[in-house]
Amino acid sequence: MKCIFIGGADRSGTTMLASLLSNIEQSVVTPESLFKTEIPFQQPLCTKSYCNSLEENLRFKQWQLDISELKAQSHNGYRDFYKDLVKLYQGDENVHYWIDHSPNNLAHSKRLNSIFDDCYFIHIVRDGRAVAQSQIPLEWGSNTYLDAAKAWQNKLLYGFITQSLFPNKTIMVRYEDLLTNSEAELKKIHTFLGNPNTKNELNIKNSFLPEFTKNQHSLVGKKPDVTRAYAWKKKLTLQNIADFQYYGQNTLELLGYEIVRTDNVKVTKLRVAKEYLREMWIKKILNPKKYKEKRNICP
Repeated sequence: MKCIFIGGADRSGTTMLASLLSNIEQSVVTPESLFKTEIPFQQPLCTKSYCNSLEENLRFKQWQLDISELKAQSHNGYRDFYKDLVKLYQGDENVHYWIDHSPNNLAHSKRLNSIFDDCYFIHIVRDGRAVAQSQIPLEWGSNTYLDAAKAWQNKLLYGFITQSLFPNKTIMVRYEDLLTNSEAELKKIHTFLGNPNTKNELNIKNSFLPEFTKNQHSLVGKKPDVTRAYAWKKKLTLQNIADFQYYGQNTLELLGYEIVRTDNVKVTKLRVAKEYLREMWIKKILNPKKYKEKRNICP
């Protein structure tokens, strides 16, 4: 089984890209599998013990998968175990590609490459201002544009390190190019993957989404919408843009994104301090409760 690990900054389009690649024949798109890097890959693998750890993991519970039948089996390693796990999720023995869209994949690329040696990495990049506009209203992650700029750049770093470590196994694509020129971009990705057979382009899926994430992924499963590429320009205030560009301008320019002029808007030291306090208040006090309520997690 070949593994396609998509990664990038949160809200950069990892899930959308997985949906677009779901028309690869004999492929499976699973929900995010953040658990795979939360539970240690202890050697040698004890299948029963590892299954017990999975069943206790909150991330894995989102798969809503009964793995009791796997416990009685033995596996030579984690690659074989995950092959059986993905087949069980799909309910099909004929699985050749596992498409995983966990945003943090690239932060763990070295470990993933050592476990799943037959793998590819796709680094998806999106304008950080659009990332911030999409993510800030949610109950996790950054809550101010100043913090979002720093978080976005940190996530980009993992992608570029992965490209440096595994240049022959990693490809970078831009979210905006996927929307404005999807056919050419997908062809480029398919070539990188060795030109796998594909189904009808209308066979785009979103059934792999956990129920509680469907609102924030409302466009997944649909054809790319070109208007989404630059929708942030109409939604952000000049102050929002100035805040993000305060930390992120150089990176935006290096990636070829146009800088918005904010000459009449200031980002003072006092504003930076106030926004930091607001970030901490929302992150530490308000959002944890919302996060648990949305996922039905008991306190």
